Amino acid sequence: MKKLSLFLFVILSFSAKLNAQNAQEIFLENLGAFEQLANENASINLNMVYEARKFLIDITGISYKMEKPFDMPVFPPDKTIKKWRAWFEKNKDLLYYDEKEKIVKVQKK
Repeated sequence: MKKLSLFLFVILSFSAKLNAQNAQEIFLENLGAFEQLANENASINLNMVYEARKFLIDITGISYKMEKPFDMPVFPPDKTIKKWRAWFEKNKDLLYYDEKEKIVKVQKK
């Protein structure tokens, strides 16, 4: 019985770690879209950019205003991209993928 309990604990721990890694990868994919755009290393896919913007704002709570009245609100300033990166480095261990809702969430501290 102890061996079965230990086995289940290891499997659940591994599963939780996998979910955290997947959540971190999803976060980095969304952040990477903006980092590449900032470095002009990517072509623009507006649907991807809108989705990445919403994802990052929802997860981090870090939003931004347009720097100039004629800027598209989709593209964040460099300082916001840096804030998102800093948020990730500080909170990446709190990210997890909710299998039931099929979304990335942040564990409460």
